Amino acid sequence: MTNLRNKIPMQSVMLGNVHHEITVTRLNKNQYGCRCWTNGFVNQEIVVENRSLIGRACREMLRMEDKCGNLSDLANNARNRPGRKLR
Repeated sequence: MTNLRNKIPMQSVMLGNVHHEITVTRLNKNQYGCRCWTNGFVNQEIVVENRSLIGRACREMLRMEDKCGNLSDLANNARNRPGRKLR
């Protein structure tokens, strides 16, 4: 992926059902910080250079969460094919 910088790699793997939240913060004029919260703790953070890359960065973080065993409905839906309607 271009223009994505993984500022904080995945910190912990809980192996089971967890609660995920995604927050996006504007850092300066052209940078946005995307954070993945797992059970109330920051587990990953990616900085993007363009507003249009926020969705891709969030999907990438949630896919990695699901792949490593931090399971939730939000993470599971991120692994589905892009453009597919969610249930």
